[in-house]
Amino acid sequence: MYIFYAFPFAQLCNSTDGQVNSKYRDFFDGLKKIAKENGHDYFLAHEREDWGAEFKGPEECVPNDYAGVVKSDIMIVVPGDPISGGVHIEMGWASTNKKNMHIFLEKNKKYSPVVMGLNTLTNVTYHYSDAFPSKGLLQDIKNLILQEGGKNVFNIIG
Repeated sequence: MYIFYAFPFAQLCNSTDGQVNSKYRDFFDGLKKIAKENGHDYFLAHEREDWGAEFKGPEECVPNDYAGVVKSDIMIVVPGDPISGGVHIEMGWASTNKKNMHIFLEKNKKYSPVVMGLNTLTNVTYHYSDAFPSKGLLQDIKNLILQEGGKNVFNIIG
């Protein structure tokens, strides 16, 4: 399974060095680990761009991100707070390409009717979880990936 992780980027970077803040980096390392441990490939722009050290220009990131969406079997999406324009564009590409999206929304927040109506165009499942980043959200994503096609180590061993 190929997983496209769609998360905010620029707003997660430190103003001093332009690098992804360590609390977000730890969360993304957890996402990478979940995919790898379950035999899945993934797309994570943050890693591709060396956590902010090598920001890609539009001529490179737009075609690469679009190709990642097209290749994906599922998309794991966090729209961002404040909303991320890039993530919203990726959701649009995914809906046009009829991709399976799992959109993780923060409990007790309101979201755009356009986001909430994407399920009229493609297979979207909305999940209400803890705020990003959190251990609860990471666990919810792990459970989803296991459900969608991950390997359960306990079933293999036992």
